[in-house]
Amino acid sequence: MIRQDMFETMMHMVGYGNLEKDFIDAIDSCEHESLVELARICNKRWGGGCVDVEELERAIEKYNKEE
Repeated sequence: MIRQDMFETMMHMVGYGNLEKDFIDAIDSCEHESLVELARICNKRWGGGCVDVEELERAIEKYNKEE
């Protein structure tokens, strides 16, 4: 089930063209754990290739190191 914070993340992404890029762009404005969870839900819903979760996790790790 999609929680309210996940819905807000999806609303942040509305209008973008590349879902995987949108997830990475959302790193600085969204809670990371729910972002990864939402990416996994999208992969289940629309197929495993929608979002590269490993790439997303690497981008989150890099973002956290830069802070």
